[in-house]
Amino acid sequence: MFLHPDTLEGDTMNDLKRHRFLWKILYTILRPYIILKFAYTHDKASREEPCLIISNHVSNWDPFLLAMSFKDQHISYVASEHLFRMGWLSKLIQWLVAVIPRRKGSTGMDTAMTCLRQLRAGQSVCIFGSGETTWDGLTVPVLPATAMLAQISGATLITYRIEGGYLTNPRWGKGLRRGKMHGSVVGVYTAEQLKGMKKDEILAAINNDINEDTWVNQTENPIAYKGKNRARYMETALFICPKCRQVGTLKGEDDHIRCSCGFDLCFTETGFFEPAEPFRTIAEWDAWQLEHFRNGDYIMPADGISDENITYIRVADDHHTELLAEGRLTLKENCLLIGEHTLPLGDISNMAIVRTNRLIFSMNGEYYELKSNVWGPCMRKYLLAWQNAKAADAGKG
Repeated sequence: MFLHPDTLEGDTMNDLKRHRFLWKILYTILRPYIILKFAYTHDKASREEPCLIISNHVSNWDPFLLAMSFKDQHISYVASEHLFRMGWLSKLIQWLVAVIPRRKGSTGMDTAMTCLRQLRAGQSVCIFGSGETTWDGLTVPVLPATAMLAQISGATLITYRIEGGYLTNPRWGKGLRRGKMHGSVVGVYTAEQLKGMKKDEILAAINNDINEDTWVNQTENPIAYKGKNRARYMETALFICPKCRQVGTLKGEDDHIRCSCGFDLCFTETGFFEPAEPFRTIAEWDAWQLEHFRNGDYIMPADGISDENITYIRVADDHHTELLAEGRLTLKENCLLIGEHTLPLGDISNMAIVRTNRLIFSMNGEYYELKSNVWGPCMRKYLLAWQNAKAADAGKG
């Protein structure tokens, strides 16, 4: 049962009123910029009752893009915990829009409870259900717990899909490519409908509604995404060369991704590689890469997989940080090594990446971060190594 905002008391009521008033101002300012900057079109979808909105996730701009459809409805967004470690800027963001923190690389139970409290207090909540943006242009499936949250929330569920975002602002890249983007409401499910569905049915419906396959869309309706340095930093996503199978020898520069062995592909304005061999899309290359990395079918540097200029910190519950080490991060014999610290992959319970350069994880009940201080190193390979180690341990059991 929901509480109407007018029945709330004290700071909660004042916060809701402030956020809704400020959102009307921000909407008026942001909308012309968003539409022009991203060539963005969108559905109109404001509703009177509070709702749970679940969307695909393609870029850091997604909250602003989705919000354009909800002119008269202030929404609380679930966002990565690192946004709360920016001092006065974090306080300003929270004062303006009431972000719900989500600790990537942890179970997320506290986040789910906060979402429920917000919804039951009459506030709409948006979750980017996969918990991360896509590396390869294919929508990442939502986390199974999302279906349970939708069912027990008692709120209307709205599914939303953003299209064109991957080639506009790929996770691995910097800067924007100008093409076309569109945001649309796909499904509306009442609380009564959700009660009558099984959790796996809700999960399947959400995944189906928010799914975008960039490469199918570009094959059927090619759109040019114009910009400079289209392939720059692609090596943060693709790190095994398909020709020599070495790790860490690829480099994205201008509109090409190249390897020191002579391998060279052009990344075109429509997002396809030329020549189209051995791969036509990033998704094809990534699927090949994941299989070979999982099977150990690659050439590792003699001193292990490593990157320089890495900072290792501990993150407290109040978002304060403690510096533990700086320097070279190395993956060797199922351990991460930095400074005097040895981090066995088997001791890490959860792990995730923020953008491309922050590897965050839980270990022995505490929360940590490994951050590259320069843009370019592929932190993703360390996450994949942990996932492979975890799968291997599960197979032994």
